Amino acid sequence: MKLSFLVLLIPVLLLLGSCDTESSEAISQREIRDLYYELALDFNLGNVYGMLDKVHNDYLHKGNIVWHLNQEILDRMARFQLLEIEVLYIEFQGSRYAVAHTRDRYSSAIEDLSYNEPESSGYFSYLYRDNGTWLIYGNQLWVKK
Repeated sequence: MKLSFLVLLIPVLLLLGSCDTESSEAISQREIRDLYYELALDFNLGNVYGMLDKVHNDYLHKGNIVWHLNQEILDRMARFQLLEIEVLYIEFQGSRYAVAHTRDRYSSAIEDLSYNEPESSGYFSYLYRDNGTWLIYGNQLWVKK
């Protein structure tokens, strides 16, 4: 009896010891970095709809609605072929809001341009966690002032 109990106890202890104990902030960091990777990939593929799928329905950035963001994406796609987003660091404001500080590098055959976000425009920098998913939300703090 003791031997069979011991045989069952060892695999259970091994499983418990191998469980991932990653913090919720570390998980959110990874999810946000993945979001920016996918955003750049959608841009590079010319997939505007894929980019807009990562935007919250209540997006509002300094008075600009999703239509303005869509126009900005289209303007940048007309000017550049490639986008690389380097996430420098992420500031969390509670468990549902975050600001991603990134360096966005746009390039084409004739020019290259870099933006430090959110300082330049911040269109993609402000995030909101909705139903377990991080989405681009816009800087809505100006409304509250």
